[in-house]
Amino acid sequence: MRYFTLAQAEALIPDLEAAFGKALRLRDQAEARAASVRKLEQDGTDPARAAIERAQLQYLVNRVNECLAEVSTLGAVPKGLEPALADFPHKMGDADVYLCWRAGEKKITHYHGVEEGFSGRKPLPRMS
Repeated sequence: MRYFTLAQAEALIPDLEAAFGKALRLRDQAEARAASVRKLEQDGTDPARAAIERAQLQYLVNRVNECLAEVSTLGAVPKGLEPALADFPHKMGDADVYLCWRAGEKKITHYHGVEEGFSGRKPLPRMS
């Protein structure tokens, strides 16, 4: 596992913003497509159209997953889309922790233990 320094993780924030931004736009398109599929299936009058819509929905879902894979390729661990969250493995003394980033944050200011989630975020200790 690769460990990140705070500076290394913060340098990837623009890449995270781009990947998560694309994922969120695709997710919104997928939600609209899913509503269309539900309507067509309830109506039942155009099964061919419903099949096309389902295929397009699956394509969008696959694209969202590709965006999350981009985050993983950076070395971060994607933790959610709403809000967009990513963790970076980090060594704090002898302890393994995650540097925790949330969409909209321009700097990483929090961390949490590897067994804790977002709700366990704590402010990073001040560096002297």
